[in-house]
Amino acid sequence: MLTDLDLTNPLTAQAAVFAALAQLAELHPDLPGAYITISHITPTEAYVLLDSPADVEAWRLATHTDTDDVHLTDRKGDKKLHFTAPLGRVTLKVFTVFVPACVAVAA
Repeated sequence: MLTDLDLTNPLTAQAAVFAALAQLAELHPDLPGAYITISHITPTEAYVLLDSPADVEAWRLATHTDTDDVHLTDRKGDKKLHFTAPLGRVTLKVFTVFVPACVAVAA
């Protein structure tokens, strides 16, 4: 159960995530943009939603994540491609959800 302290983390608790993302942007200026969410409840984690499997691959390379750490799962008829990338004290949870090509063509 969450305590009152868990719910009152100041913005500075999230500074490590912001710094890690800024460093990624500096080191990899062509990295595809993302929808990124960060919560004060888990201030050292960020969820990175990308537009396509190709974007996931670009982020995988930028975060030096091994191909064995990338997973493909079913999600209500769609596919989810995802991995977790630890960057020091920060954890990025990177993913995309997409319709497989054979299903998209049939529709």
